[in-house]
Amino acid sequence: MTSPARPVRRHPALPAGWARVAAALVALALVVLGAAPASAHAELIDSDPAEGAVVETAPDTVTLTFNEPVRLTSQEIAVYDAAGEEVEATSRAGGTEVTVGLSGAADLSDGTYVVSWNVLSGDGHPISGALTFSVGAPSASVSAPPEPQTSSAGVTVVRDVVTVITYVGLLLATGLALFLALVLPRTWAGTRTRARLRRLLLYAAGAGAAGIVLQLPVAAVYGQGLELSDIVSAFDPGLVRNELLSAALVLVGLGLAAGAASEAPPDRLRGWLLAGGATLALAGPSVVGHTRAYEPSPLLVAADVLHLLAGATWFGGLVGLVLSLHALAGREVVAATTLARFSTLAGGLLLAVAATGTLLGWRIVGSWSGLVETRYGWLLLGKVAIALAVAALGGWNRWRTLPTVARASGHGDRERAAAVVTRAVRVEAVLLVALLGVTGFLVNQSPRPAQVEAASGTTGVGSASVGDLRVLAVMDPRRTGSNTLLVQVQDAAGEPYDPPTTPVVSLRTEGLDLGTVVVTPVAAGTYRGEVVVPRAGQWDVQVGIALSRFENPVTTLTLSVRP
Repeated sequence: MTSPARPVRRHPALPAGWARVAAALVALALVVLGAAPASAHAELIDSDPAEGAVVETAPDTVTLTFNEPVRLTSQEIAVYDAAGEEVEATSRAGGTEVTVGLSGAADLSDGTYVVSWNVLSGDGHPISGALTFSVGAPSASVSAPPEPQTSSAGVTVVRDVVTVITYVGLLLATGLALFLALVLPRTWAGTRTRARLRRLLLYAAGAGAAGIVLQLPVAAVYGQGLELSDIVSAFDPGLVRNELLSAALVLVGLGLAAGAASEAPPDRLRGWLLAGGATLALAGPSVVGHTRAYEPSPLLVAADVLHLLAGATWFGGLVGLVLSLHALAGREVVAATTLARFSTLAGGLLLAVAATGTLLGWRIVGSWSGLVETRYGWLLLGKVAIALAVAALGGWNRWRTLPTVARASGHGDRERAAAVVTRAVRVEAVLLVALLGVTGFLVNQSPRPAQVEAASGTTGVGSASVGDLRVLAVMDPRRTGSNTLLVQVQDAAGEPYDPPTTPVVSLRTEGLDLGTVVVTPVAAGTYRGEVVVPRAGQWDVQVGIALSRFENPVTTLTLSVRP
């Protein structure tokens, strides 16, 4: 006689909406990885001489000033004359300034010179450009300097792949460590679930550690514009000293977190090691960030770390929830506690990120008015508003949703309480997606009215012949608004020539005549005047030269003015 089969005990299924919530959370995690904030590279913000400047004598040094500290690479900074011949020069970098020494400056002839510079930005990106200035008078045309050496697409692809692997591993490992230490209730044993989370944490930590180590040689060759075949011969620790410190912090932090993870609920010491190791590892990327160039630097670096903490909490927490919720089926109170803790932790971090992010944004924008007068400012304010809404939702879940679930008695009350939790998580997911969407637009906007542009290799000088004489003219900055108009008269040999009287200069364009421009002599055969150009386009500069009582030749040059 066989005994009747024992009924299989089934846990009450979570509401159908949980599956869609889990899918949305996984999708959100992928969006987090794809929308990581990107910092703008270093920019040239000033130079001495200024771009397009005309100086009377050749300077002994040329100073380039950037908005953050930069480093020199194996690609030397070179100086060329108007014909494209290289001029002997030396260069050195110190903080935000790069100084280029011109050997034999006293022997440099009049004309235009181009300083072709290549430096390494604080985030490891090589940046380059050209500065054009003239001695005595501009040359009519200038040969473009050689293109800077850049790594092939293969190096860039490898660099990007290694970076993605590093950040995926780092955010997942630290996020799971924070989930185990701060979110998953220690009163619930959950041995199998904790073992699964620990294995995933170890795999992620291994990927992050391998990625951060591989980044070092790849960053060294990428910063110098070299190829992967040069990794051994061209590796320069001095170029990646910030990356070395970053790697050390990440490796030590991941080691602490991985060593503290176990299949049992963590005690107080292991909890501190999990959270402390995660925080230390997430502090690593801030070492190679741009916020160190702004003041107050400690607070802005802390903002960087908070941003990564928030990203790791969301990503690792969402993965941890997806892996844990099935095991928590039928344990609505424990499940609700887990969700409420996650929501509260993420919301608190968002609140801190909103505060520090506002300060960082204000330091980048430069003024309170910039927050409402630029697209960057409006997007920043929108991001802060959404972050505050998510933080408020986290507080609602902690102080309203969790008590509702805890008071639930009976199957019906538990089902309704679970539905409340589901709706709250859905709303939070939607807000986070919106937040990341705004961030995606924000990082592609410039906080400045116009980007600093390097010289293109042409001076924009107009020239025309008047018998045996030649007339050159140039405007600076060749944009609408106030401009300096420089006119030079040269003889047949190309030397400055002083006519008997000051030339008569007038300016006009189609449908608009500005009349005579008052010019005064500033050097041999060279005259300067100030003019306000009201619109962009092609402008005719008419120059009349009175050579004698009966000889007064007039010529017209065309200059292009940008918006």
